[in-house]
Amino acid sequence: MPLFTRRSQAFTTIFGYSTEPGNTRESNVSNFRSPNRSQLRSFRVLPSYPSPKQRREITSNASASSFRTSYVMADDFSDDTESDDTSVSNLSRAFYRQRTLARGNFCVDESSDDESIPSEPVTNMTYSSIHLTPRSRQPRKEAYRFNVEGTGAVTCIMDTSAGQCWITRYNDKILHIYHRNGHKKEAKAISEKINMMCMRQDKCLLVTPQFSRSVFKMAPTGKMTNFLTFELEVGGFCCTSRNEILITTTPIQKSQKKGPRPRKTPSILRFSQSGDRLWEIKVKGTDPFVRPSKIKVNINGDICVLDHETSKEHLVILAPDGEEKKRYYGIQDKVLDHPFEPKDICCDKNGFIYIPDVRNSAVHVLDKTGHFHHFLFTKDDGNKFPCAIACDSDNFVWVGLSSGAIRVYKADQKANAK
Repeated sequence: MPLFTRRSQAFTTIFGYSTEPGNTRESNVSNFRSPNRSQLRSFRVLPSYPSPKQRREITSNASASSFRTSYVMADDFSDDTESDDTSVSNLSRAFYRQRTLARGNFCVDESSDDESIPSEPVTNMTYSSIHLTPRSRQPRKEAYRFNVEGTGAVTCIMDTSAGQCWITRYNDKILHIYHRNGHKKEAKAISEKINMMCMRQDKCLLVTPQFSRSVFKMAPTGKMTNFLTFELEVGGFCCTSRNEILITTTPIQKSQKKGPRPRKTPSILRFSQSGDRLWEIKVKGTDPFVRPSKIKVNINGDICVLDHETSKEHLVILAPDGEEKKRYYGIQDKVLDHPFEPKDICCDKNGFIYIPDVRNSAVHVLDKTGHFHHFLFTKDDGNKFPCAIACDSDNFVWVGLSSGAIRVYKADQKANAK
């Protein structure tokens, strides 16, 4: 990694030799004479590259994306020579300055060569700012990858036990249990196509079929019994650590509408473990919900909800009491070609929020306050159309693609300090 200094006191001495012709007797001998002091020309140039040891010290101390570092150079040179041709010296300095800029596009201090300005002895050579790719922005390699049996996109992933998850696909009436290394543990046939599911603290499995207005309890045998019913379609639900259930209701899709349009408005409802309604939220700050869908609770108690508002799909973060805290509409980045289109949501043990962006084939990772942190992967990694996501008990993030493939990543170990 070539590094260049902005200021230098190193000198290079160029010797000028006399080309005066000698007599005929000295023609067979060298016709060059030893240079005298007036023929010596000194030039101020940039020093050579740092040694490998110095380079290791420089890189080991670099922790930020942009850093400034220095190394100590012995100041053994004394300016006891005077240039008798300043024009040649200036040309030399300009040549080295242009060569340095051409090599690395670094900045060179123009004022450092001004002999008229007295300067203090400098021994610390300060480099120009160098931009490094932050660790969080570097591409991540998945820990495991495998394909789920069946057809259709992956619709739901739910953590069950250490290293295992329930997985459903759009066209199948089967629940699959896979280990994160790709080993299939179990497959269970059911009577409906499951769109969402979660597990309560008492190990009771709650499921919702596609385009359904009800939440069902599923027995180990696969039998489903009605638990809660609504006038609107169930957009998403999750179970909290307080044995409560959060459910979003969303307008019924056009293909599912039968009869008069329901008068109820979309909202977020909280239920007890027994199914008693505790409270309801119909607005996010000053605006009503439009089409709320997937919902999750973060480690700090915040409620994270996806709202599919027309041309403004976004994430809403609410306080435990329902007060709005943050909205995330995506970011402007060169790797994103389309507007933000979230499909699912999950939170890991460190508070990071993962949102698969299906149109851009990327997964946005936010900190617990709702600010963008990094991408788990982008379209350049070849994982097309992520549509389901979950985090298991070992803090591995599972991402389901529309092709039925699963990508498993290790979540960040360092908790967010914000």
